[in-house]
Amino acid sequence: MATFIQALRNARKKTKDKIDYSARGKEIVAILKKYDYSDGLTPAMTVDILQDLGPTFVKLGQIASTHTDMLPVEYCDALASLRSSVSPMDAATVHAQIEKYLGRPTEELFSSFDDEPLGAASIGQVHKAVLEDGTVVAVKVRRPGVVDTVAQDFALIEKVLETADRFSGNKEDGMDLMTMVKELEETSKIELDFTNEERNLVRFYQNNEDRELVTSPKCYTDYTNEAILTEDFVAGPEVGDTEYVESLSDEERDRLGNLLADNYVEQILTDGFYHADPHAGNVLLVDGGIEWIDFGMMGYVSSKQRQILLDIVTALVKRDNYSLKRSVLQIAHPRGPIDHGALLDMCEQMTSQFADSDLESFDTGDLLSTLTSNLEEEGYDIDPFLTNLGRGLLTIEGTVKALSPRVNIMDCMTRHIDLGFNPENLEHMVQAFVMKGVQGMDDLAGLPTKAVETLDMFQKSQLKLGGDFGIDPRSSRMITFLVRNAILATLAAALFLGACLLCSAGASAGKQALINAGYFFGIMGFGLIIYVFLSVRKD
Repeated sequence: MATFIQALRNARKKTKDKIDYSARGKEIVAILKKYDYSDGLTPAMTVDILQDLGPTFVKLGQIASTHTDMLPVEYCDALASLRSSVSPMDAATVHAQIEKYLGRPTEELFSSFDDEPLGAASIGQVHKAVLEDGTVVAVKVRRPGVVDTVAQDFALIEKVLETADRFSGNKEDGMDLMTMVKELEETSKIELDFTNEERNLVRFYQNNEDRELVTSPKCYTDYTNEAILTEDFVAGPEVGDTEYVESLSDEERDRLGNLLADNYVEQILTDGFYHADPHAGNVLLVDGGIEWIDFGMMGYVSSKQRQILLDIVTALVKRDNYSLKRSVLQIAHPRGPIDHGALLDMCEQMTSQFADSDLESFDTGDLLSTLTSNLEEEGYDIDPFLTNLGRGLLTIEGTVKALSPRVNIMDCMTRHIDLGFNPENLEHMVQAFVMKGVQGMDDLAGLPTKAVETLDMFQKSQLKLGGDFGIDPRSSRMITFLVRNAILATLAAALFLGACLLCSAGASAGKQALINAGYFFGIMGFGLIIYVFLSVRKD
């Protein structure tokens, strides 16, 4: 079977020299001619046109629905309906697809199969079935020809946009359609091959298997391939079921809201693998807990990126502008010279915004959205992980609020950051302490380099300093003496703290190596204290 990338490459070849008005091109033109535009393009008409044009344009409409900063609200609301209002395939087509990709007729694979779909989307639709062992499953079937159709659509859209760009005198205003198309190409490459969702299902199920009251469907790999996906059938009210949610007590809504928020923070900070489309329809309320569904869109956060995110939140909580600036520069890449003053002012505004808000009302998704937009305005390219995470957080904020307006993601995140001193978190604290020590040593070793870079910035007029400094030699020696001993005393205190943590960790875990390391750090710290004491007496 041709993959989406192969199909897209072939379609691009056909449109290299001119727009290919073959069967698909003529079909698009015919659909557009069906509608009467004399009274303008209404939101409802826009939805109808995109549905008739097919899966590519439906997905474009779904992405556009999230861009409230670029489209009127009424259009975004109408386009959002494209998530669920797609015409289904007929039963014969569904059975033909199953036999083609699983190699056997539907009646041989399942003891029963419901021809009425549970839901239809632009790429496929879902049916309820029962395996031979009695397991009730949901079978997702890909639409026939959708791979080639989507590839042809992308090739046509790209050619049209490239042609329009040649005649456009202003490319700065309005929505960047080519960027949206490229974004959709990436998501389509993943969504059109169901083996990607299979891997997501398996990984997500394993991550949450031991978490109380948090579940997700199990994937049945023997009945799954690039065009067919089989998983546990789950049923229950969605978080978006307003009538059901409002029938719950405030205490129950708070409990479920906290459970959902805590789990999402765990997905990000602990697993590094999170649901990237956590809208209210993708979270079910089952058996007193939550069940996640629809794993076509997932996000990834590396351990380094998780640490940067933690540093950003910690800097906001501590209202530390300088730490926030350092963290921001790890995920923002300047297109030109860095204006450190302007960047520090931006960080100060953000910490002030956080200081003026209480945790119950603070919007984490809005925070990341504001951060990325401000940085882009200042001339920085943002690490894509932060943009994707920001979208997920914006969506989950709304989902959590639908359960309980009293629950907040930032509040849950700060609870995860403030680990406290207890045996369960001791190992994490030791690791953090060692990493901080290594970072401190690295910073100390890098002081000469930073001094040279600072002088270089002075020379290139990138940094200016005004003032009249006059220090006599005796005062200079005194300052050097105080700074040196202050550094040594701080290092000694750090070594003593490290010794205590390592010995405690070794004792609780029964590891002599950690205890020995703690003794070694303690001896080093004691030696430094003696050295400082003798140095003070001598000088």
